[in-house]
Amino acid sequence: MQRINDAFNEQIKSCKELYAVYDHLKNTLAFPQDLSDLLRAQVVYAVSALDKLVHELVKKGMIEIFNGERPKTNKFSTFGISLNTLMKIQEIASIEMPQSVEETAIYWFEQEIILKHKILSFQDPDKISDALSFIWIEEHKWHKIHSKITQPIGFLPQMIEKDMKTYLKNIVIRRNQIVHESDYNIFSNTKNTINENETKNIVEFIQVLGKSIYEYVNNQSLLN
Repeated sequence: MQRINDAFNEQIKSCKELYAVYDHLKNTLAFPQDLSDLLRAQVVYAVSALDKLVHELVKKGMIEIFNGERPKTNKFSTFGISLNTLMKIQEIASIEMPQSVEETAIYWFEQEIILKHKILSFQDPDKISDALSFIWIEEHKWHKIHSKITQPIGFLPQMIEKDMKTYLKNIVIRRNQIVHESDYNIFSNTKNTINENETKNIVEFIQVLGKSIYEYVNNQSLLN
């Protein structure tokens, strides 16, 4: 799972590099035009990085359970596969020496996960918790996640669990406004304001949140 975490950190790094571009254009070159869309892009990319992290961790964790490398969860036991995938796995069972990755049960199980989850977004706290239930035996997931976040983040004060979930919900709402409404206020028909501190807080928060999720999920693996 380290590869998944590394990819997440690279995506967060890209968000921060985008801020460096914004800062350079605004403060060094004194670029005359509005650069606020560069800040909005950071919000979108940061949320996408979190979404991708959860998708990849869940997929990897489910494959580990399938291989007997991670404890099976109740939600994993309810995961349904298509008849086509079942028949492929049954056919593969009779192959003594697979000649390609397509001749392994793991491959077809992974394809089923991708097919089922590709239409889902794992951004909202409740959806993240539900997705993690496939691979993480823990009833109070957000309590655990919050317990690793013990210091203020960026310009934000230290938050209690409820406030942390609310803040994430608000980030997702803002992300949706940017992506689906160009961040325009429907009443005034002008763009909502955004500033450097706001985007820095969001990126830092998501980085710390992703780190906490990864550490708990990774520790559940029997491979550790």
